[in-house]
Amino acid sequence: MAVKVKVSRGGKETVGTFLNPRWVSVFEIPGFEERMKHIRGEVRPALVALSEALEDRLDGEGPRPYFSHVASHMRRRINPPPETWLALGPNKRGYKAYAHVGVFIGSPGVSVRFVLKDEASDERRRLGDWMNAHPNAFSSWLSSISGVLDFGPVHDRPDETPSPIAWKAKTFGERLSSLKTASLDIGFRIGFETTLPELVQLIRVFEPLYAEAGNGF
Repeated sequence: MAVKVKVSRGGKETVGTFLNPRWVSVFEIPGFEERMKHIRGEVRPALVALSEALEDRLDGEGPRPYFSHVASHMRRRINPPPETWLALGPNKRGYKAYAHVGVFIGSPGVSVRFVLKDEASDERRRLGDWMNAHPNAFSSWLSSISGVLDFGPVHDRPDETPSPIAWKAKTFGERLSSLKTASLDIGFRIGFETTLPELVQLIRVFEPLYAEAGNGF
């Protein structure tokens, strides 16, 4: 099934209903305090509302639960974040130790991405083992989808353009399962006109990977 994001019709709620397109300029503010004031005062409350709407739409219908979390950036003191996000993952208490889907906003706009951080050691290893053992299954999944980008190389530089996935499933699977510093960050750029049903559709595209990362639980 090819994924194609359509323009909103008929007054449906869109990403822009929650996230103001003008907020992309927030991530160009140079000062830490000034940027964080806008992120915490405007962007984060909107992400909370969007995360709750998505959690309601995803409730009880996936291979694993989806619990919503919104980045707070509480540990940052000097460098302001180049983007901020909401995460949907399988645990109520947190998301960094698990495979999750995130909706990100930064200066380039909005993206929806499947993420496995390096600290998600168990789930990273399980997905890596699956990719290593079943590279054709991953390749088949990838070939059925249009426009998946590799955000990993630009994870800390979201203003740069991500490229299509160029690595082989087996090679990358071995990396995920064996290297403690390995991570995965893949997904799509989307527009503010993307409707919530379309956004949910994109999130569900990643469910085969979401399921395999949690296999055994």
